[in-house]
Amino acid sequence: MDLSDGLADGVRQIAQASSVGITIEGRAIPITAESKEWLSRRNQDPIDLSLRGGDDFELIFTVRARQAGRLRAVRRQLGDLPITRIGLVTRAPRLLVKDGLTERELPEGYEHFR
Repeated sequence: MDLSDGLADGVRQIAQASSVGITIEGRAIPITAESKEWLSRRNQDPIDLSLRGGDDFELIFTVRARQAGRLRAVRRQLGDLPITRIGLVTRAPRLLVKDGLTERELPEGYEHFR
């Protein structure tokens, strides 16, 4: 699915549609060094902002571990399309963000009409 309504919203929708939980590794979210620096100078958390923000024109999807070889083959066919693993699907129906040793609930995503 696309992330036009933000990463947290996309994660929440996938988990809900599949009746699963998802744990996001905050440090794995691709955020440029320049963005991290700019946000830290403004006392803003880059991970939190990337989870809550909207209008991110990226895709999010899940792949079963046993299908990893097929994903690599498709990626090669597309010219080494950049794909970043940012989390793990779990059986427990919790939505979490891990940042090092700490865990917290996934924040609400972007809402256009809030």
